[in-house]
Amino acid sequence: MKLADVTGVLSLLEAGTGGGASGFDVTSIMTEAVSTTQGQIFAVLAIVVPVIVAITGAVVGIKFGINWLMRLRGN
Repeated sequence: MKLADVTGVLSLLEAGTGGGASGFDVTSIMTEAVSTTQGQIFAVLAIVVPVIVAITGAVVGIKFGINWLMRLRGN
């Protein structure tokens, strides 16, 4: 192995461990990923929850309305 090959490998090792120009920070990457996922989940919940509340309210309202009409009719 030549000396030039060894220095090339050493510079690659330094870059991989954060000593080079391109650092790889797992903490910031994971923090950004969790924040992005949290934002996406809340965006979906902001759409889904009102729809579920409206559907549940309609079902309960119809159920009570039918029972009320049945009591008026006398059944």
